[in-house]
Amino acid sequence: MRILSTLILLIALAIAFVSATRPVVLMHGFSTGKESMEPLKSWIEEAIPGIYVLNVEIGNGAFDSIFTTMDSQLEELAQVVQSDPKLVDGFNLIGFSQGTLLTRAYVQRYNNPPVYNLISWNGPQAGQFGTPVVNIPWVDKVLGTIPYQKTIQKKLSVAEYWKDPHKIDKYLERSLFLADINNEYQVKNTTYKDNLTKLNSLVLTYSTNDKTIVPKESGWFSFYADGSGTEIVPLQQQPQYTEDWLGLRTLDESNRLFFYTTTCTHRDHPIEDYCKPYFTNFTLPYLQN
Repeated sequence: MRILSTLILLIALAIAFVSATRPVVLMHGFSTGKESMEPLKSWIEEAIPGIYVLNVEIGNGAFDSIFTTMDSQLEELAQVVQSDPKLVDGFNLIGFSQGTLLTRAYVQRYNNPPVYNLISWNGPQAGQFGTPVVNIPWVDKVLGTIPYQKTIQKKLSVAEYWKDPHKIDKYLERSLFLADINNEYQVKNTTYKDNLTKLNSLVLTYSTNDKTIVPKESGWFSFYADGSGTEIVPLQQQPQYTEDWLGLRTLDESNRLFFYTTTCTHRDHPIEDYCKPYFTNFTLPYLQN
């Protein structure tokens, strides 16, 4: 009888733990669909049995991740999240690559239902300036004139977070997405800071072997100095941090901003087993709540 009672208690505790564990939402990156996040979904479900994981796909996946505006992609993400009754009490949110910008923008513009922990995997948080893999300086400079054309801004998602350090004025004038969500305009959106500082934790990662995000340190909000394509300015030395435009300094000073690096190639992060230890060490602890 005592053994039976113990078993019943253990089962009840297990059910209570699962029901109390926050759901997780995944957002894929550029030129991929939700299939690229399926291994990560499996890692989470394996580590936390019974957890609810929603793997979001924008439109038809790869095509729409490239040729749909970031605002439209964000609206779709918000609609999917807000229509899911299992997320009504809040959830943890993981974005990969371009998806890191969409997930952060969700927190800043919507945050209803609320995000508890926001986890960014290898994203262009401070912008992208470089042709992936190739990264030839003269090519970057030539291409740098194209993303700020109005038609390109409205047709190519990556153009909306292209940040040319040699053309900062044009970036601020023409960028339809990144300059806004990074609160870089002269008039700041206080809602963005208010919402982001409601997070329990903001986790930022980048890979030392990333050839896709340029510079790779953008995953930590670090970026090229104005006028330079080589000098990296750490987040903590930027007005973004010192003037606390988004609340990153507030999060940091309250021990809610975390920085990690990995050695995975860019595309391998959510799919290859050799990257799984980084998930276990740098992501899983933020999902067990």
